[in-house]
Amino acid sequence: MKTDELIAVLAAATKLQAPVARMMALPLFGTVSLSVVSFAFFWGVRSDLLAALGSMAALKTLVPLVLGALAAALALALAHPTRVANGPASALGIVIALSALAFLLALGREGLAGLPGALSTPELLTCLLSIPALAAPLLGVALWGLSAGASLRPWLTGAMAGLAAGGLAAALYSLYCNMDMALFVLPAYGMAIGSVMIAGALSGARLLKW
Repeated sequence: MKTDELIAVLAAATKLQAPVARMMALPLFGTVSLSVVSFAFFWGVRSDLLAALGSMAALKTLVPLVLGALAAALALALAHPTRVANGPASALGIVIALSALAFLLALGREGLAGLPGALSTPELLTCLLSIPALAAPLLGVALWGLSAGASLRPWLTGAMAGLAAGGLAAALYSLYCNMDMALFVLPAYGMAIGSVMIAGALSGARLLKW
């Protein structure tokens, strides 16, 4: 069977099922609600949240949200072989590139010696553990829903699911985190989200394989 014929068969098969996004909506809403309740119980918001959201520190909430939304759109597109999502893919690349540029600018401003100082804090471990913990149930539901699709690249679909879950979890965690320096936020959040993305890719390669 030729590749085009295979894709057509897969596309026809997925049309017989409820759209992945619709099937995931209710379970995902419940999981997000659970994550928010867990966050409120175990973490809580920082005391100066309103002031932080009115400053540049708001970017550490907004950027992960944007990353998560774009990654979610890509994951859903990848679950349907004939769907194209060039817009979200390009936008995701731009956001990642701008984040990397912001890190390099902060590094140039503070100097390489400033990086160990920014990361030598107990908050780093808290960040690296908290974001994956908040993301884990979201990733589980996302992989379950995406398994109803027919991804031709299951590892990439899983990675995008991990990026979506990690981005949302990081945005939620940022409401607790009082570390606003770019030399902390960009590498710490990047490592935490990246770990969820890797977990998604590894899980997706197995769970989304058909």
